[in-house]
Amino acid sequence: MLKKKGFTLIELMIVVVIIGILAAIAIPNFVRIIERAKVASVKANQHTVQVAVETYSVDHDGMYPVNADMPDTIEDYIPSNFKNPYYPQTTGTNAIVVAASTASPNTGYVGYTDGTGGGATAGTYYEICGWGRDASTGLVLTPGTTE
Repeated sequence: MLKKKGFTLIELMIVVVIIGILAAIAIPNFVRIIERAKVASVKANQHTVQVAVETYSVDHDGMYPVNADMPDTIEDYIPSNFKNPYYPQTTGTNAIVVAASTASPNTGYVGYTDGTGGGATAGTYYEICGWGRDASTGLVLTPGTTE
């Protein structure tokens, strides 16, 4: 007697359904992990900008950059691999905007403001913030903070 070997259609369908269920569980978790990694990269960029601003301050008698000329003044202090994690083609000071943490989200960008509105105390304070895909990273760096 000749026996046929192989899988039945039902067995193959069960395997396909099981693979589909596993993919439905794994893909959303993978997407969440990628988003968390990008937000962590924005936070690292915030710290990089803070180090650049503080270094600028050391080189300029304790004065921080003012909004109007901030990107030009710190570009020599920003590393060459600095980039927006959401838009990798946006690099260097192009990945930094002059904006406060209360501004609408600028996905992946780091925001800088001199925090004074450019008045008589301009250059004595700063605020560095960042945004993920839809909202602020929740981290705002000011002089004396290193979170």
